[in-house]
Amino acid sequence: MRTLALVAMVGAVAAWHSPEALAKPPLQLSGPGVRVEPLAIATARIENGKFVFGEWQEYAPAQSRGAKGYYYVFDCFGGWADPFQGESGYVNRAHSGLGAEPGQPRVPWDEQCFVGSSRWYFGSSYVCPLTVDDVQKLAPGATGGSPIDAIDVAWYWGGGECVLVFFTSSDSGLCWDGDPMEHSYSDGLAINFGEHDPGGYYYVNIDGVWSQLGFMLPAPAPGGSYLAALLNPDGSIHTRAGTQFMLWGTGDANGEFYRAGEQHGQGWDDDNPPNVQFGERECYEALGPCPDPLGKCIGFLGLRCPADLNWDGLVDHLDFEILVGWLTDFDGANDHRADLNADGFVNGDDFDAFASWFDAGC
Repeated sequence: MRTLALVAMVGAVAAWHSPEALAKPPLQLSGPGVRVEPLAIATARIENGKFVFGEWQEYAPAQSRGAKGYYYVFDCFGGWADPFQGESGYVNRAHSGLGAEPGQPRVPWDEQCFVGSSRWYFGSSYVCPLTVDDVQKLAPGATGGSPIDAIDVAWYWGGGECVLVFFTSSDSGLCWDGDPMEHSYSDGLAINFGEHDPGGYYYVNIDGVWSQLGFMLPAPAPGGSYLAALLNPDGSIHTRAGTQFMLWGTGDANGEFYRAGEQHGQGWDDDNPPNVQFGERECYEALGPCPDPLGKCIGFLGLRCPADLNWDGLVDHLDFEILVGWLTDFDGANDHRADLNADGFVNGDDFDAFASWFDAGC
């Protein structure tokens, strides 16, 4: 399978490609994005290469944290901000290990790459409304099939009314594993954001997908993939100039070992031409400046109790055994699995935090 390598350096961004593949435009850095809110949500399905929506309902989830917080299952996004305390950090380490609160802004941030901007993209004339990306690893303890309760996503928009859809699959998203439009997908999720101006970089936090609204979108298991698309209200792909997902990457690829998930770097982009079909020249190897590899700026989150280390919805002896295993297998400064209180160290304080959370239950 032919692939396209994207290689860039800050200050002199360039892209090289094989002669057989379509050249993408040079990578560009974007300034800060604009946070928007969902308006309505619906089920979605793919029928004969077309996107079909179920009945729309207003997006108005009741936000109540209780004992649970949000944690990334798979992350191509990264940020969390507390507008009251002026704090920011990584979602899975928010509030001393308690996770981010539902409804709290989660924003793109750049502390690891020091590039002075927010996200990469291919410029205001490039068009790629449909993508399939692989999932190689999930957060510690997470498994495929659990309900995704929140989604973070960033995109560049060509203008007009915007609908995003997401599907997950146990099938691989790697180039040599075949046309992703022939794969099996879960029932999908569609989100309407209304009208937005062209030429802008937008991002959104979609909360309460399962817990409040009852929409089941299963997390893909390692080795699986997800499909995401930017659509018009009638379900057709949006092909105005600039329409594309912003780019970043999962943390393991950039040495951020406490972050959730890992991806291979290969992915499918429907850009040659955009027509809800994938040809062999539309699977790319995304090698980035930082992070490397680049991936679509899409993150999936679950809602769980902090002591629920195996993400099964319970707090019991199995979680205790997992913690003991993490402490036993601890391999130094790059192993953050057992740093439960997010203080940068693995020590008795983490065990004390777990004991307190364990007593609190779920």
